[in-house]
Order: sequence, then structure tokens, then C-alpha cells
Amino acid sequence: MAVPLSKCELEFAVQALRAENVRVDGRALTAYRRLGIRFGASHGEVEVNFGPTRAWAVCSGEIIKPPPSRPNEGRISFHVEFGPLASPNFEVGRPSAQAISVGNFVERLLRGSRAIDAEALCIVGGQKVWSIRVDVRALDDDGNLSDVCAIAALCSLLHFRKADVEVTGDSARAFSTEERAPVPLSVHHLPVPVTFALFPGAAGKNGEPAWVLDPNRLEEAAMGGSLCIAVNQHGELCGVHKPGGMPVEFAMVQHCLELAVTKAKEITRRINAELEADLAKRQAARKNVHEQFNQASLLTVDWTESTVEEEQPKASENLDLLEDDGRDLEAELQAVAEEAAELEAQLEAAAQSEIAALAEGQATLPAEGSAGEDLSAAVVKRKRKKKIRPAA
Repeated sequence: MAVPLSKCELEFAVQALRAENVRVDGRALTAYRRLGIRFGASHGEVEVNFGPTRAWAVCSGEIIKPPPSRPNEGRISFHVEFGPLASPNFEVGRPSAQAISVGNFVERLLRGSRAIDAEALCIVGGQKVWSIRVDVRALDDDGNLSDVCAIAALCSLLHFRKADVEVTGDSARAFSTEERAPVPLSVHHLPVPVTFALFPGAAGKNGEPAWVLDPNRLEEAAMGGSLCIAVNQHGELCGVHKPGGMPVEFAMVQHCLELAVTKAKEITRRINAELEADLAKRQAARKNVHEQFNQASLLTVDWTESTVEEEQPKASENLDLLEDDGRDLEAELQAVAEEAAELEAQLEAAAQSEIAALAEGQATLPAEGSAGEDLSAAVVKRKRKKKIRPAA
């Protein structure tokens, strides 16, 4: 948010400009601040800034019945709002004089120069036409807010898309964005405002007043007047706006006009480049939406040679481990079988000796479970000898 300026700051800005032709922010007299253009998610939303000065514009449209005085022309309206978010000088609820002045300036610039074809907004003569509304809101005021609002409104109109309409007899049908792609507005040319701040006092040999391009808030507070020249991308003059202040000579107006032609062409090239970049981004996003289910990346197996070569050593190692495990298991089974045969032979021999002893009357009955204990001891002994292989 901007803070109030002191009298010392204003005097310093004027003296530096008069004596040395130096601006307080270090820019050249004919230099713009950095221009930024950012489009929103929906068509017609754009934020434009000259350095810290920012404005947000939104374009919308609806189908209405035209007035009887203009049955074959659509309606275009502009609304500019300045709030305390941009500057403490603006109030909430009631439009300030500066907001009304900037709103009228934007409307004269874009509608008065016939940049938008109003007849192309007619759907059915006398019955249905398009009503286009552009709302501009100031986000931060650091000088030259009128130019920023005008460029934001222009970019919003260029970026806006209206629904495609099909006319059959006296009836019309508007298609949704899913059924048909929306269409842009018919824009004949791009009027761009270029504002100069004028300062009283001789700044050169010809006695011309000092002037700077794209004044900031400090320069606007200290200036003695301003001159705004609107030029389109073809170098054609679209309008001159001189809201009071100190008078200027025609030679100076002509000099400012030549400079405005150069600056306007630079700005229009930047606007077109940003529009093309946003359009390419939206087309790529729309293309990805349709292709993300066709690729089926989750169900695809890559059988390339490199993958097979990488998997072959792993398969060989696994096969060797399985063969080793098989041989070890076979050896263990054979050892168990041999021990079982040995135990069976021992049991048979013990049984024969017991039978012989009973027959002679000299044998004593063995303790209960002695044969079973011998067999369990043999099995436990075998388990202790079993080789434990580490996990692969």
C-alpha cells in the first residue's frame, strides 16, 4: 500500500529532473518500467503491471435484447473500480473522481476508437445481441494507473472467448464449451496509451518543459500536467488526452507522438507474444487431457534389449541358487533315509536280543519309552547337523 509523500521528496524529484535530467528511480526519460502480463485460468482474466502498479481485468458476456435505437449492434461497457487496497486515497463504496476519469478514458479509448466491432456482436437483429462487460480493478497504484487499466482492459478483450452461436431462422442456440470451442471477439486494432508527465521550467535550449515517460507516483504528484497519446500497432493515431495542467507547444506534441509510435509497437508485440504463449499452453493442456488415457502407461511392459540383458544375469543367479538348494535337499533326504535304515536295524537287533533274553529268563524289561527316546535323540542330532543357508 502506498504511503503519503513528503514535500521534500517532491522538491527533490523536480530539482533532479530540471538540473540533471535524472529520475528518482534511475530510469531514462524515455524508459518504461517492467511490463508484466499474466492471464488467469478462465478466458478474459488478466493481470497487467508496470512495475509495482497493478490492475486486474475480467471480461464477461451475456445475450440480451438490443435497444430499439441500435437493433443490430451489441453492447460494450467498461467499469473501473479503485479501492483502498491500491492506495489510501481511494475509498470503499463510492467511486472516486480519478476512478470515474480513468473509466471514461478507457471507454473512449477502446469503444470510441472502434477497436471492437459492435455489429459483429449481433446474433439476431432486433432480438438477440451480445453484451460484453469489462470490469477493471486497481490492485496497487504506484503511478500511471490509467495506462495500466487501459492495457488490462484491452488484453482482457483479446483473451475473452464467447460461446459459439448457431442461428436457424429467428431462433439461436448457444453451444457450451464441451460441444464447440468458443470464439474470440472481433478486434480491428489495438490502441495503446502512452502517457508523458510534464514539469514546468526550462529543460533544454529550446525552453521546452521537462517530461518523462511512464511517471511513477512521486513524479505524478510533482508534475505540472500530463499528455496521453494513444497509438495502435500500425502507427496510427487513435487519440490525444490532455487533462488540464500546463500548456504545451505543438512541436512537443509531435515529438511525443513519434516516441509514442515506437513504444506502442513494442507493447503490442509483447501483448501478442503473451497471447500466443497462453494459447499454446491451453492447447497442450487440452491435448494431454485426451492422451493421458490412451498411453496406458500403467499396463505397458517395456521389452527392450537393454532390459532383457539386464535381467539375464539375475535369472542365471536365481537358477544357480535353485539348483544348489535342490542338491542340498536331495543330500539331506538321503542322509535321513540312511539314518532311518540304521535306526530300523538297531531296533530289529534290540528286539531279537530281548526275545532271546526272555527265552532264557535272564532279561529285564527296559524302561518305558527307551526306544522312542533313542529315536528322538537321533532326530534332534540330525537337525543340529543341518546346514542353514543364508537368505538370497
